Amino acid sequence: MLVQCPNCLKRYRLQQTQARLLRVRCRGCGSEFLVSPTTDQRHEILGREERTMAVVADIQRDFRNLVINLLNDQGFHLFIVEEGDRALATVMEQKPRLLLVNPYLPGLLGVDLIARIRAEASVSPIIILMGAIHSSRRYHRRPQSLYGADDYLDEGSSEAVILRKLAFHLEIALAGNHLGEGVDAESLRLARSVFADLLVYDPDRMVQVRDVPDFFRLFADEAAEGRRYLEHRRPGAGEYLSRVVQHYLRKRE
Repeated sequence: MLVQCPNCLKRYRLQQTQARLLRVRCRGCGSEFLVSPTTDQRHEILGREERTMAVVADIQRDFRNLVINLLNDQGFHLFIVEEGDRALATVMEQKPRLLLVNPYLPGLLGVDLIARIRAEASVSPIIILMGAIHSSRRYHRRPQSLYGADDYLDEGSSEAVILRKLAFHLEIALAGNHLGEGVDAESLRLARSVFADLLVYDPDRMVQVRDVPDFFRLFADEAAEGRRYLEHRRPGAGEYLSRVVQHYLRKRE
């Protein structure tokens, strides 16, 4: 098994292990880091015979470990880091498709990490905040800011919700935006986040949606609230909800 230290970037081989998660001490700089030793090539989220690279940047805690185990089961190639500067170096070096990040990382704050990645990375990953924003009325309890991330996962999320939300964003990213010229990236991220909440928390109703008017009829109250939220966060962003719905339906065909 080939591993790379996220601190000094030294690479070397280790004996394959059956453990889900492995803590390694770098032979070069002596720092410790976590790696995923799985060799499973399945990627059930996207149904693709390849391993998608992901970075999990969070401190040791139960929710982080739950997410790591889910991603391992899905066949992701994981890099797990526990400090902001190492997360930045890993993202820049490895160019993952997905970054899950605690906004309050030690060292370089997660919010600053996101800003650096958006400004400096040649190809920016899908970025998901890993917060603690749980409420029994999940759709109505949103973070004050996504800090430039594409979406968030709260600690009350079920395994099914986590997987559906990640699948939505990864599939949209693979399909491309196709939203025309002059797209405002932040408005698009906010609109996708609103739509993703409705998609993952009410999938049975979502399958009844055949076109954009269907969506706004079946989700009348939620769509109206979502548009109010979007306009409050960023004037003009409410219009993007229709475009995200249209893109999702075209991808689903």
